[in-house]
Amino acid sequence: MPELQSLSRAGLAIVLKWKDGRSQTLAPADLRRACPCALCVNEVTGLAILDPNSVEDDIQILDMQPVGNYAYRLLFSDTHDSGIYRLELLRKLV
Repeated sequence: MPELQSLSRAGLAIVLKWKDGRSQTLAPADLRRACPCALCVNEVTGLAILDPNSVEDDIQILDMQPVGNYAYRLLFSDTHDSGIYRLELLRKLV
């Protein structure tokens, strides 16, 4: 499992720094479009249900809560809050 060194904000974006030296800056809209919850991804097929065009580019992250030592739960300004973003998923996002 990837190890997160730090998590911070840069404007509206989230900056993740990993213990191996890699750094990522993720926009809230990209995170919302990548939501892995059952409302956004079919649990049986794994196919996306969420229409990425339905996510506004100016969406904001209102809160980000750790889930154990392996994930974060995000609350977005569109009131969506059911996604649990495992560190492995966050690491794969560009």
